[in-house]
Amino acid sequence: MTRLPVSSSIYRNMLRITLFCLFLFPLAVLSNSDRLVLIAGDNWCPVNCGENDKDKGFMIDVATEALAISGYEVRYIEMPWLRAIHQAREGKIHAIVGAFKDDAPDFYFPKVPILKLSPNTLFTLAENTWVYNNQHSLNKVRLGVVQGYDYGHLLNAYIKSHRTSPNSYITQISGDNVVKRSLLLLTSKRIDVYVDAGPVVWFRAKQMGLGEQIKSVGSISPVEPAYIAFSPKLTNSEQLSLALDLGVLRLQLDGRLAVIAKKYGLTELHYR
Repeated sequence: MTRLPVSSSIYRNMLRITLFCLFLFPLAVLSNSDRLVLIAGDNWCPVNCGENDKDKGFMIDVATEALAISGYEVRYIEMPWLRAIHQAREGKIHAIVGAFKDDAPDFYFPKVPILKLSPNTLFTLAENTWVYNNQHSLNKVRLGVVQGYDYGHLLNAYIKSHRTSPNSYITQISGDNVVKRSLLLLTSKRIDVYVDAGPVVWFRAKQMGLGEQIKSVGSISPVEPAYIAFSPKLTNSEQLSLALDLGVLRLQLDGRLAVIAKKYGLTELHYR
């Protein structure tokens, strides 16, 4: 599931090939009367933030600029994650943001990931002495997870096997503002451990003034590519996926991707 970084020589060759395509592809796109692209997801800042926020998140900013190169306009809609997946699968919106491949394997995924991060970083209170050694060590804590999130095969299997147990220590959060609500559960000691992507948790914790109250105790799985994934039902999804790839490569070449990443406190480890 995890992809290795593309080597610099291969990356340069990809850029040379796609630069030629950039001059041709927009001509085909501009003949399409429907240029509005609806992208949805739950608030997962700094990846994608609030719908009404001035700064809507790294992946939304990147998609907006990248797709504009091919003549498209992006509209971002904030909604619970499971609803976003359902809406896209039904063809009511074009894409979901911040998706790992196991979130929606039937979707159209671009070839070029916009972001790389681990979805499975574990957080506890700073005073907590618990450490993660293996899957069995999770049996000793009350674990907070978000319903519908993909946590990789190991943790997905653990959640599935334990969530219906009468003695389950798993709390599943759903709906809006799940990161904020999960951090409040953690700091009020209603859960012992919360699992989510590191940059997302740290961003929200610092906003809430909780940065010194929590700590990371490692990740269950390695870094993975995250994407904007397109609806399997809409006929233009493959075209939109290609347009996004071409735009992202252009932003990388121009140095614009690094500028957007810096605004959200992300480093080359996250987007290269």
